[in-house]
Amino acid sequence: RAGGLKVGEVPWRTQLSFYVNGRPVKVQDAEPHHTLLWFLRERLGLTGTKLGCGEGGCGACTVTVAMFQDGVVVHRAVNACLAPLCSVDGCHVTTVEGIGTSNKPHPVQRRVAELHGSQCGFCTPGIVMSLYTTLCRTSKPTLSEIESSFDGNLCRCTGYRPILDAAKTFVCDKEKCPSSGLDVPPQRPEQEKDVKICSTTADVLKNLADEKVQEASFPEALKTQLEPLKVTGTKVTWYRPTDLATLLMLKKAEPKAKMVAGNTEVGIETKFKQCEYGTMISTSAVAELQELSIRNGVMTIGGAVTLSTLEHFLETQETNVRYQAMLDMLRWFASAQIRNVAVLAGNIATASPISDMNPVLMALDASLILASAGQAPREVPMKEF
Repeated sequence: RAGGLKVGEVPWRTQLSFYVNGRPVKVQDAEPHHTLLWFLRERLGLTGTKLGCGEGGCGACTVTVAMFQDGVVVHRAVNACLAPLCSVDGCHVTTVEGIGTSNKPHPVQRRVAELHGSQCGFCTPGIVMSLYTTLCRTSKPTLSEIESSFDGNLCRCTGYRPILDAAKTFVCDKEKCPSSGLDVPPQRPEQEKDVKICSTTADVLKNLADEKVQEASFPEALKTQLEPLKVTGTKVTWYRPTDLATLLMLKKAEPKAKMVAGNTEVGIETKFKQCEYGTMISTSAVAELQELSIRNGVMTIGGAVTLSTLEHFLETQETNVRYQAMLDMLRWFASAQIRNVAVLAGNIATASPISDMNPVLMALDASLILASAGQAPREVPMKEF
C-alpha cells in the first residue's frame, strides 16, 4: 500500500496542539528544530524548568509528559532539553509551576523543603518532577521504584540523602528503610533549637505523617487518536505519520530524511556535532511499531516501543534467563528520562559506541524485520545487520 501513496494525499494537520499545566496551547508558527525547553522558557515564560547539560544527563530540565495511549493515560518524565517541540503534540506537559505554588505547594515540593532537599535549588525542579511523575504512575511506589526514578537527576551540592529521605516518605514499604541496625526502641529525634536531627531514614519517616497525593488530571480533549502531522519550519520539516504505509512512503519520497523517535541521539548530533537534517520523520505514533508481545516463545518488539515500556513488560514475565539478560542491561541503560522516550530500534540503527543493547541482542540470536515501500519485509539476523 505504501507504494501507491503520495505525500500530498495524506490529511496532514499543520499546527501543534497540546496542553501545558492544564491550559490548551496552539502553535501555528512552530519550528521543528526548537526544543520543548526553549518553548517553555522563551515563549511561555516558565523558567522553573532549567537548562543544565543540554544533553539529557543532569535532569534539571525534567518535565512530566502525559499522553493517551491504548485507552489509558501514560505519564513519563522527559528531558525537555532534548524533546523536540513537535514531539509533544497531543500531550499534556506539566512543569514545576503547574503542580504547586509557594503559598500552596504540592506534597512533593513540601516534603523536599521540609527535609532540606535543596540548597542552590537549580536541580530541584527536575528532582521534584521526577518524583511527581513516579507518583502519577503509582500513588504508593516501593523503595526500589523511588530510587530508580532518580537515576537521571544529578545534584552537586545538597547530597542525595535528604532528597531520598523526602521521596521515601511516599513509599508503601517504609519498614525496609535503612535503620541503625540496633535492637533498641526508636529514639525521639534530637532537638537543636527548632531543628529535629534524625540519624537514619527510618527515624525520619517515623516522625512524619503519611502524605496524600491527588491523582493527576488529564484533559478530556486529548483523549483522542493522534492525527498525521506535518510542520514546516524555516530549517526543518517535521512529519509524524500514524501508520506504517505512510511512514514507508515518506522515507521513499524523502530518502535523506532522518528517522527520529526519542531524539536522544539525533538531538546530540544536531546540538553538539552541528549535523543538519532538513526533513525529520517521527516514528512515535506509528501504530504497527507499538507491538510488544510473546507468541510461541518468540518476543516481538516494535520499532517505536520505548525502552522503559520494554523494561516494565519484561518485569511482568516469568523468570527467564534470556529476558533477565535484557532486563539487567536495560537497568544500566542511560536514565529513566532517556529510557522513557528512546526506542530499541534507534539504539540498534544508530550504531553508536554506547548502543549497549546490541551485544545482548546478538548473544540472544535476535533478528530484525526490515521493511521498505513496494518491497516485501525481510528478516536479517542481528549479527549481520
